[in-house]
Amino acid sequence: MRTYRVIVRGTFRELTDAQREVLLAEADEHDALGAAFDEQGTFVYDRALHAFSFRITVTDEADDPDVAKANADTAAELAATEYLDERGLGFQGLRVSSTNVEDVQASTRRLQK
Repeated sequence: MRTYRVIVRGTFRELTDAQREVLLAEADEHDALGAAFDEQGTFVYDRALHAFSFRITVTDEADDPDVAKANADTAAELAATEYLDERGLGFQGLRVSSTNVEDVQASTRRLQK
């Protein structure tokens, strides 16, 4: 099993005044400094209401590392779009980047030796 920390980035599109008001009222709860990676995902944006990110931890059991990464990226993008759609938030330009947690841990161990 492989574990990935995935970031889905994008920009808001066509926010209404009411949506902007809600997002600004909740902005402190979605600050990058408090952002974490977890299985539910963490939605992050700043008060400019231009760009956002969705940070999530995804696991995959595929034997092939390339397949596992592709599966994790797809699952994260789906989770992000579902989150945004549930809130009626328009978005565009999604980009996905992921890091295999086990690879980072292995690199850290090698550096410590």
